[in-house]
Amino acid sequence: MNKLIFSIVITLITAWVFIPKKIYAHGFGERYDLPIPLSFFLIGGSLTIIFSFLLLLVFLNQKHQLRLNKSYIFRIDKRSQNYLFLFTRNIVIFFSVFLFILSIVSGYIGSNNPIDNFSSPFIWIIWWVGFGIITPILGDFWKILNPIKIIYVFIVTNILNKPKLINKGRYEYPKSLDVWPIIISFILFAWFENVGNGSNPLTLSIIMTSYTVLSLLFMYLFGAKQWLEKGDVFSVYYHIMGSFGIFKITQNDNLKTTKVKLRFPVIGLTELKTPTILFVIFHVILLGTISFDGLSETRLWTNIEILLIPSIGKALTETLGIFFVPSLFFVLLWIVCKTVSIITKEKSTETIMTSFVFSLTPIAIAYHIAHYLSYILITGQLIIPVISDPFGYGWNIFGTSNYTLNIGIINAKNAWYSSVIIIILGHIFSVIISHVNALKVFSETSIAIKSQIPILILMIFYTALSLWIIAQPIVNH
Repeated sequence: MNKLIFSIVITLITAWVFIPKKIYAHGFGERYDLPIPLSFFLIGGSLTIIFSFLLLLVFLNQKHQLRLNKSYIFRIDKRSQNYLFLFTRNIVIFFSVFLFILSIVSGYIGSNNPIDNFSSPFIWIIWWVGFGIITPILGDFWKILNPIKIIYVFIVTNILNKPKLINKGRYEYPKSLDVWPIIISFILFAWFENVGNGSNPLTLSIIMTSYTVLSLLFMYLFGAKQWLEKGDVFSVYYHIMGSFGIFKITQNDNLKTTKVKLRFPVIGLTELKTPTILFVIFHVILLGTISFDGLSETRLWTNIEILLIPSIGKALTETLGIFFVPSLFFVLLWIVCKTVSIITKEKSTETIMTSFVFSLTPIAIAYHIAHYLSYILITGQLIIPVISDPFGYGWNIFGTSNYTLNIGIINAKNAWYSSVIIIILGHIFSVIISHVNALKVFSETSIAIKSQIPILILMIFYTALSLWIIAQPIVNH
């Protein structure tokens, strides 16, 4: 049995055994008392991660090549067309574009009330939260579903009759741009989500329209393939998150899907490569902004707001938070990687940062799922009535416009219990990815093991911080 797969299974069982079973959760409008002190959960989660590290020393104690699953679920080429896949893909593509256009149009001509308008619950709850949860489980299906890409390919292929513009644009992608477009885009997106009036349907539609126009322009200038891989923030984001999933989607230079391969989860992250420190910064921003979203709901942040808002205002206070938390995470990562560089005496700090940044991906995934679990299950039901009345005109197309939220679909106890398990499993997977990458980077197994000690300390810190943030609305409601 593949040692990597066996070690992952063992860590899953370990987490299930070591995580306390009787716990209670937050987010349902009342305070819940934990049956044991929060510190016990923090210590238990940290010990679980340490134990998983020890297991890795046993099962991954020598260099090896990962054996990826080579069986293809679908393989599409000129000689062998899978018509079922093509039919399904075309239906999915149609609905992707339809829902995208409906979201924009409803914001312009529909109700100004976010709850009565299709755009707000669909974009913020179903797409950003819901699809963000599904992607790490299944894979990067955004490659197929991206409506802006679909629209561009249709235009250059069927209207301009210049399919070469898909792979190669009018100009080469400037090396000086690097990944600055996705860094700037995600900061603006995070600001719009946390500070700006993102729930207003009209504002949301204006932003979506502007983003669509700019994306089409940059695809034309630099080629769709180049822009989606380097400049389009959501394509890059979902590619990273989808690398955790069980399906690997391969596309050719014309962005046509050629292979959909089944693989073991987590393994895809070991295939990713980070060319520059700028990409490390982007990944840390992902982790930091998600953490800030949770931190903003704690009493600690409320006290900070009480202190700063009277002098600088709420918008600037939250903007500073969006920048401060990722900056703090980056500094911590740099310190840890610098320590690894000193201990191992083989690689530079920059090389270590670029080699191990994807070890943080499972942490970002786990926290995203844990933080939004109850949100998607309860608030996500807002999409049901607007399906029948997308513009808020009083329609009842599918008979669901009078639907009321079922807040009992998940209780507080199960939400907290699930969140703890998800967060700890995410951090265990981070330890696994870090260990596998260390065996690739360093010349000897003993050096690779030494490199993991500072990183393990960082993982424990992230675990404790994540559990603390999730718990604060419970113990301090």
